[in-house]
Amino acid sequence: MGRAMKCLIVDDDPLICNLLDHFCSKIQDISETTIATSGFEALNLINGSHFDLILLDFDLPDITGKDILKNISPQSAVIMATSDRNFASESYNYDHIVDYLVKPIDFARFFKGFQKAQNFVLENRKKESRLFIKEGNKLVKIKLEDVKYFKSESNYIAVVLKDHKLLTLMTLKDLEPKLPDFFQKVHRSYIVNLNRIDFIDGNAIAIDNDHIPVSQSYEKELLKKINLLN
Repeated sequence: MGRAMKCLIVDDDPLICNLLDHFCSKIQDISETTIATSGFEALNLINGSHFDLILLDFDLPDITGKDILKNISPQSAVIMATSDRNFASESYNYDHIVDYLVKPIDFARFFKGFQKAQNFVLENRKKESRLFIKEGNKLVKIKLEDVKYFKSESNYIAVVLKDHKLLTLMTLKDLEPKLPDFFQKVHRSYIVNLNRIDFIDGNAIAIDNDHIPVSQSYEKELLKKINLLN
């Protein structure tokens, strides 16, 4: 389906977490699964990374599922996995809730929910090849294929193109879900256009005369997305 999906499981019951993690491991298109056993832990993870799919329990001891929903990116597909049936009708008010699973959950029912989530994520990844960037008071249209990389500079992002760069007030976390599959985060401060890479040498990427560092935590995902001949 293109880029594989990152999944976050949020439930205070370790047995449910283990079961859902086992279900996720059976699905090839889920590349990575993270578990949070509290609402606070979930919020920290959601604020620090983008997840394509979030399996969310409604009843958590510290923060309710409803409060966590307010912090989840609209680009993320959410499957409610809970024993609370009361929230089922209200869940339709959230566009990114794609399914509602009532415990106990079997794999067949889980897989139906996953397919809905997969379709949701695929639709969100069908991005236009153009993006409008706010530079000062202007909205500037850029062709994404012309972007060499994005670099975080304090509260700004530098959009580095072939012969110039733009500065826009936003974060890489907000930008990343809006980008198509040929962009990849390689460092906490850099997202690169994979199509513009000249070569990778150790822990650095060369694009024209620029050298971009590759963090060890992102190296595996980078190598997974590029096509290696040997």
